[in-house]
Amino acid sequence: MFRTATASSFASRFFISINHPRIAPLTIPLASLTNHAPVAFDGTNQRQHNRNEDEKQQQRKKRTGALRFIAASSFLSWFSKKSDDENTPESQLITIIKRSILSIQKEEYQKAEQMLHLALKMAQDLQSKDGITYIYDIMANLAMEVGDFAKAEKLFVNVMQRLFSDGFLEDHIKMLHISSKVAHLAQLQGHLDKAAQGFEWTLAKLEEKLKQLGDDNGKEIRELWGITKNWYAQLLMECKRFAEAKQAFLQAYEAYTEIHGKLTEEGLTILNNLSVACSNLEDYASAERFLKEAISLAAQIPDLSEAGVYKANLGLLYLQQGLLRQASEFCTFAWRYGKQHKHEETVIQASYCLDQIKAMQK
Repeated sequence: MFRTATASSFASRFFISINHPRIAPLTIPLASLTNHAPVAFDGTNQRQHNRNEDEKQQQRKKRTGALRFIAASSFLSWFSKKSDDENTPESQLITIIKRSILSIQKEEYQKAEQMLHLALKMAQDLQSKDGITYIYDIMANLAMEVGDFAKAEKLFVNVMQRLFSDGFLEDHIKMLHISSKVAHLAQLQGHLDKAAQGFEWTLAKLEEKLKQLGDDNGKEIRELWGITKNWYAQLLMECKRFAEAKQAFLQAYEAYTEIHGKLTEEGLTILNNLSVACSNLEDYASAERFLKEAISLAAQIPDLSEAGVYKANLGLLYLQQGLLRQASEFCTFAWRYGKQHKHEETVIQASYCLDQIKAMQK
């Protein structure tokens, strides 16, 4: 799931995104969604822009999106089939690891951290190289999940070094999973050149593999390619390369929905971000089309908290074009929806829209 930031010709407002907390100013006051929480970015609204670093860090810690254990899951097969006896030390280790993953999924992060340190000690005592590597990988994903990006990057690099020492090549799928995440972590820390190089290298390697395997045998690679494209699109937005970002979001959406279908929060997030890209290109018709598609699909997903953000974004899009009646309709609905579902970002976005409408009617 995603979130981003924006600016407006009326006053500044941000887009909310759900995969990355930092994104370049947009030309309309919408909310874009990345896999991390939203942060305001513009030059005119200092109240939104100058949030202190502690607030920004807390926002970044909310969530990292759809495939939080995409790399970790591929490691378990290395040693999970070695024993069917539940009383062996190795089976006990596997049980603790599985419980730690469950704790992360329940957002019980401190409990997960404690179990992982216990598991690491057990793996070291067992001299299980695969187990140690797998645990470091989960620790890296956990650090990424809670927003400790520097720690996550360090742990992922450790995992890659261990894989290299075990004979894995740099273009092995496990390595490419991690290289994509390391590039994303560089982006999240503001190292944009490093992130761009990492994404472009990873995408090139994935595309080579897709050509070799063909469409029928490359599902995992295709999925990772789509995830990496989505993160790369967010980087392009931050670099104000909006036309390229639009194309990358379109490719990411096609890849993601091809595998998971259209009725997912992650897919809707990409649609929302496509609208952000189009708005920056002043292609308001396409921006409206993508938002309306997201709203229509969101109506089929019960209790989707982000649905209100899409409504607020559409209201703000209408406001940008001076369509006050339509803007009022959608932003009023979004405000009520946000209150009902206790979704703060929706309420903030809708309230801003309604305040702008009142100011324009004076």
